[in-house]
Amino acid sequence: MTRSADLLREGRELLLDLVDRAEVRDAAAAWTGRVSSVTARTDRVDVDALLIRLDGCVAWALPTGQDLDATTLVRSLGTWFGQPA
Repeated sequence: MTRSADLLREGRELLLDLVDRAEVRDAAAAWTGRVSSVTARTDRVDVDALLIRLDGCVAWALPTGQDLDATTLVRSLGTWFGQPA
């Protein structure tokens, strides 16, 4: 079992895709130099994806079953992690 804290030790922000939604990873693709994208399984049932800062705070969340608003995710990525490389 891997914990999110273990993934954050790499020194990169984390996009945690909890139900394998490719559109979430695709929307964040321009930030792959700064943000690690990980598809994982969890017992959580309230979210499909999380964008987690290095300090462990959630910068963005996609509630379970909700359509992706890519603009909101891209805005969060830009706000917290700067413009894509």
